Amino acid sequence: MYLVAGVSGKTGAAAAATLLEKRQPVRVLVRSEEKGLSWREKGAEVAVASLDDAAGLTRALQGVKGAYLLVPPDLTSTDHLARGRRFLGAMTEALGSASVPHVVFLSSIGAQLAKGTGPVVLLHEGETRFAGLRATRATFIRAGYFMENLGSLVAVARDRGVLPCLFDPNRRVAMIATADIGRIAAQALLEPPTHKEIVELEALQESSYADAARVLAKLLGRPVEAVRVPDEATIPTLVQAGFSEHMAGVFKEMAHALDTRVMRFEGGDARHVRGPTTLESVLAKLV
Repeated sequence: MYLVAGVSGKTGAAAAATLLEKRQPVRVLVRSEEKGLSWREKGAEVAVASLDDAAGLTRALQGVKGAYLLVPPDLTSTDHLARGRRFLGAMTEALGSASVPHVVFLSSIGAQLAKGTGPVVLLHEGETRFAGLRATRATFIRAGYFMENLGSLVAVARDRGVLPCLFDPNRRVAMIATADIGRIAAQALLEPPTHKEIVELEALQESSYADAARVLAKLLGRPVEAVRVPDEATIPTLVQAGFSEHMAGVFKEMAHALDTRVMRFEGGDARHVRGPTTLESVLAKLV
């Protein structure tokens, strides 16, 4: 039995679907019975608990061979680290209490760094905590920039012919489709490492916002230009988009880390994997 969290989102849904396609027993973690109905119809068990509920998560983890876990995002948080540490603490406690032999944790490019990477700093802490579990082997999926992050900007590109970017629009960065993250997570669950493993995950080639603008121009049938948001306008722009001012500052730091290539893959003993999904195909679906 494998437990998969995040099935209401994209990576968890892809991981659970992949395991079910391979006829593996799956238990999905959801916050309400209603959210689990469609998964029960697909043949999965359903466990109702929150990832920050150590007792409920411990019950959900009982008897599993492996678990896919992540820290769910909250762009309105007023204290990103405190909130995230609550989740990490509950997950660490539950993994130990349930004696789970293997955890696959959704991390990020740049997670080897303890500071200067915005929201990824929390994932560095997560890796440190899970690596310290005595009875649990850990696979850390250090994913590139999510291609689907561009989804909220498609309407702006369609209506105004502009693709806003928080860093140099011509800066090519490691990107990855969420479907590929889920598939690799499922594969990692089925093939646990002997000890700790780091998987660096990106698409076949790096892409920039300028590349995305050219693709969107073809898809939308109108000119689209990738334009950098001025540094002084970054936080107001993100707040207008629904971020808390605190989270806007956190993401501004991440944008700077991407722009300066502080956020990069570590290399070394990490296993580097390239997902097959292209930016073009993701943008076509988003459009």
